[in-house]
Amino acid sequence: MPPRPLPVTLVCLLGGLAAVVTAVLFSVDALWVVPPGAGQRALAFASIAVTVAALYGMWTMRRWGVVVVAVLFAARIVYGLASHVAWNATALAGPALLLLVGLAYVKRMR
Repeated sequence: MPPRPLPVTLVCLLGGLAAVVTAVLFSVDALWVVPPGAGQRALAFASIAVTVAALYGMWTMRRWGVVVVAVLFAARIVYGLASHVAWNATALAGPALLLLVGLAYVKRMR
């Protein structure tokens, strides 16, 4: 198998770092004015787990990792549309970049 491309390595490392930061944020009540409820925490940790699995898939150059990233990104878009939440381009930039890099190298993945 050819070596992992540098862009895939970088987005996986940044995604892993973002997952750790998000897990810490949802673990510590002192960081919130109104702490998240049990359901919100459960959804956040489930999302983090699926995201880390997708990052692992991309890290190991598996196509299913890109598919999972695409499904997560689509779910985020659908949720935003359904809940009429104000769009935040900065919050979508990371997942969009992850998906674009994955799509750019999907043919080199197994």
